Amino acid sequence: MPRYGDSDSIRWFEVQPNYTFHIINCFEDDEEVVVWGCRALDSIIPGPDLGLNKFEWFSKRFKPINSIDQEDINTSIEDGLLFTRCYEWRLHMQTGEVRERSLTGTEFSMDFPMINGNFIGIKNRYGYTQVINSIASSTSGLIKFGGLAKLYFEELDTRFSSRERHQEELIKVEYHMFEENIFCTGAAFVSKEGSFEEDDGWIITFVHNEDTDVSEVYIIDTKNFSSEPVAKIRLPCRVPYGFHGDFMPIPL
Repeated sequence: MPRYGDSDSIRWFEVQPNYTFHIINCFEDDEEVVVWGCRALDSIIPGPDLGLNKFEWFSKRFKPINSIDQEDINTSIEDGLLFTRCYEWRLHMQTGEVRERSLTGTEFSMDFPMINGNFIGIKNRYGYTQVINSIASSTSGLIKFGGLAKLYFEELDTRFSSRERHQEELIKVEYHMFEENIFCTGAAFVSKEGSFEEDDGWIITFVHNEDTDVSEVYIIDTKNFSSEPVAKIRLPCRVPYGFHGDFMPIPL
């Protein structure tokens, strides 16, 4: 739909079947509209026919793709269907053509993206996501995020050969992974006041240590993304998994 359009101006584009719960950003690039999102093959919201006990349903779908052996007789067509990759759709507004590709590989599943809010609707260079611990999620039947990722949309992943990069054109990803049995929820990006650099800011997130039953807030410098958090604030109570987060400055 054009920015100031109405229902009669909606354009529909045919894409490969998928389930995309969260969008990273959308912007115009010449005659194309570019859509970045977190794409899986199935919905994380199960239908009512599965009843109340959805443990087995989630456990199969949360499996990491790299662990699925197609020749294993125990492998199910449901395995890995909730493995989420950052993805790109390019919608050509004149021809109706759609070009689509994966932006990230199969090392980690990721979702709940965020960007610098000043770049919503315009082309951005960086994005951030929560990283799913696929093994912990599959074992528990509950989605668990064991880290964070910084996406570099204008840089290629140099860990692969030039031939592999050309085949999938995967982007560079930097990770901030937590220690074992520590999981996060509600991550938000906060830009530094007065800065003009897109990635100059912090990620603020709730974390919970399942071994010690301690919950904290981590503040991570996005310019030094893989380094230790610049601050850890202990919380008086736990923030449950799945709670969303945002940052709202309060004038003093």
